Amino acid sequence: MIATGFILAQLYNPIPEQAYKSLESIQQVGWSRYLRALHYWFAQGIIAALLLHICRVFITGAYKHPRQVTWWIGVALFGVMLMGSYFSGTVLKWDEEGLDALNHYKEGLGYLGPIGALFTGAFPGSGPINFRIYVSHIAVFPVLLVLLIVAHFYLVRIFNLSPTPWDSWSNTPEIPQQEMKGRFNEHAQSIALYSLIYYGFLALVAAFVRAPLGGSPASEHMPLKPPWPFLWVYGFENIWGVVAVLFANMVLFGFLALIPILDRKQDRSLKARKGILISGAIVAVSLVGLTLHGWFTPPQSHTHGHGEEEEMGHQEGEAPHEDDGHPHDEPSSPSGESEKDHAPGTADHVD
Repeated sequence: MIATGFILAQLYNPIPEQAYKSLESIQQVGWSRYLRALHYWFAQGIIAALLLHICRVFITGAYKHPRQVTWWIGVALFGVMLMGSYFSGTVLKWDEEGLDALNHYKEGLGYLGPIGALFTGAFPGSGPINFRIYVSHIAVFPVLLVLLIVAHFYLVRIFNLSPTPWDSWSNTPEIPQQEMKGRFNEHAQSIALYSLIYYGFLALVAAFVRAPLGGSPASEHMPLKPPWPFLWVYGFENIWGVVAVLFANMVLFGFLALIPILDRKQDRSLKARKGILISGAIVAVSLVGLTLHGWFTPPQSHTHGHGEEEEMGHQEGEAPHEDDGHPHDEPSSPSGESEKDHAPGTADHVD
């Protein structure tokens, strides 16, 4: 992801007026189109692998003492990858889906009080929101992910592998050293081998299926759905709006963070953990059901509060409409052009 992203950053123009056009240009050249497809399909593969890994660790009770911090770092990894890297990458497409994601991001910040204000550009002299998202995607989130991965693997190395629910050591913190099967380096080699197979398959997929790029963003509200990792909250948004998306994610990640506290007994056997396993099954089935519901639900158009976004636009340095030769009923772009002459992809004047 970092390697393909580094090369794509040399071709991509993060300025909203040019971002969509630069992606169209990337799609027209064979090798750059393939690099973008690699970046896209690897991102999908990482999210899927993280979901499966979380399920495996939960089912086997590998979050128990002394591995609680290892679990929490893993949850943080999942959160940064999904809510950070994946979401910001969706915005940076600057197509219809990217612009819709940006509008959700802006409106969601409004519900976070002072914390949200820190990211809206309200601070005097702060950069435009599109530039901050770009910097976060190519620098902040990758650094966080690398640090978390290093810490995660370090703790795995320190505590070794957790006993499984179906062996004779399921109610002990550690497997006796003489009973350990395989060293850490051998397990790391297995991870590398399976990763090569898994991501090699995705590299093959990328050769035949290009990364999607939606239409040029329009000023009117288009009926759109979020990417598949966020489909489970689509039904909530259709009923209660963006605030429901925030609360739903807080509930999910709160549940994940509380698992080692809710299940503190040392015994990892499935019989001794009926309560937490049933709770996890309910959450998993609900997520799958909500995702399918979002998949089959017809796309709906969502409004995002014109007044709020206009205010945020001014906070980010968008000049108020003045008599500069443009009609007053024609919104001006940050570069001083009228909207009808403005290249697609500008987010400051679009809800």
